[in-house]
Amino acid sequence: MFSIVEMVVVLVAAALMTTVAIKEDAAKRRAQVMTAEGQNEAVINSALSDWVTNNYATLIGGGPVAVVANSPTLNDLFTQGNLKQPHAPGPFWGGSYVISMSVGPATCSASNGDCHVTYVMYPSKPLTRGGVPDIVGASQIAQAGGNAFGYSKTQNAGTITGLNGAWTATNPLGNVPAAILATNGPTSDGNSVYIRRDGALTWTGDQNVNHVSLHNVHDLDAEGTVSAANVGATGAVAASGAVSAGTTVTAGTTIGMGSVGWPRTGCPAVNAMAGASDGSGLILSCQKLSGVLQWMPVGGPKLWYGYYPIETGSGVEIPMPSCPAGGTPGIFVSGKSFQVDPTAAVKFPVYGAGPWTVYITDGNDTPVAGTAVASTYCYY
Repeated sequence: MFSIVEMVVVLVAAALMTTVAIKEDAAKRRAQVMTAEGQNEAVINSALSDWVTNNYATLIGGGPVAVVANSPTLNDLFTQGNLKQPHAPGPFWGGSYVISMSVGPATCSASNGDCHVTYVMYPSKPLTRGGVPDIVGASQIAQAGGNAFGYSKTQNAGTITGLNGAWTATNPLGNVPAAILATNGPTSDGNSVYIRRDGALTWTGDQNVNHVSLHNVHDLDAEGTVSAANVGATGAVAASGAVSAGTTVTAGTTIGMGSVGWPRTGCPAVNAMAGASDGSGLILSCQKLSGVLQWMPVGGPKLWYGYYPIETGSGVEIPMPSCPAGGTPGIFVSGKSFQVDPTAAVKFPVYGAGPWTVYITDGNDTPVAGTAVASTYCYY
C-alpha cells in the first residue's frame, strides 16, 4: 500500500507531466497554424508573380513608376485566374494583406527593355502573442513561405531580413518587430530572364534552339545573314543584304531584289544578281568582262526594246526607248524588200537622235518603194 505522502507525490508528478504535455501540444498546434499561414501567404505571393508576368507589358509600358497606382487585390488575383480559390483578406491575427509594386530603376525605359517590376506583399499588422511581438511565430511563417519571405527582429526592427540573411528590405510597418513580408527582390522582377511571349522584353544574347522547328512565324526580319539548307516561301522574301543558297531558292510568287547595282560598275562575285539602283526594275548580273567583275544587264550589253515595221520609203517616225539605269538609246534598220534601179544603190537613212525618222532611198537619196524593219535598243 502507498502512503498518503507517496500518493501526493505521484499526483503532483502526474499534474506536472500533464501541464508540460499541454504546453507542448499547444506549441505544436501553434507551429502548425504558423506553417499553414506561411504556406497560404506563399500561394498568394506565387499568384502575384503570375499576375505580374501576365501584365508585364502594361506595367513597364510607361517606364519607371515609384508606386504602381492600381496594384492588384486578392480578388483581382482570383478573378483573373492567378488564385485558384478565394482567400481571406488578411491573416488570422487581424489586419489585411497589402500589395505594393513599383517599376524601376529610375533610369530605365520600356524601349531599352531594362525596367523591372518590384513588388511586396505583407500583413498590415505584426504578429503578436498576448500583446507582445511573436518573433518565433514570424520566423515559422517565413520558413513555411520560402526564400521570398522575411521578417523583422527585435534588433533593427525597421529592416525586414530574408531567410538566412539572403536579402533585406525596409519594414513597411516602421520600427516594429514580427512584421512579415514577401518580395520578388529589390532589383529583379523574377521574370525578365525568360523569353516573354508578349514581347515586352528584347533578347540580350544569341539564341540556340537546338535543331527544333519554329512554326507559324509571321514575319522574319534580319539585319545580318540568314543561312538555310532550304528556303520555301509562299510570299515575299526581302533582304537588305545577301541571300545565299547552297542549292535552289524557290518562291511561290515573286523574288524581289534590292536596288543596289549600276551597269559597268564593280560587283562582288560572278552570278550575283541585283536590281538597278534607280529603282527601274532592270535586273543586273555580275559578269566577268575582260577580267573585270562588272554589273551588266541580264541579256547582255544591248537590250532590244521596240520592233516597228516600215511600209513606205517616204519617212516613218520611230519613238525612242526610255533606257533605265543610264542606257544609251539606239536604232537598227534592216530591209525586207525594196524596188530600185539595178544600177543604183539602196539605203536606209535614219535622221534624228530619238525619235528617229527612217527612209528607204536609192543612191540619189530619192525615196523608193519597199519594206523594212526598225528595231530599237538600249546599249550599256
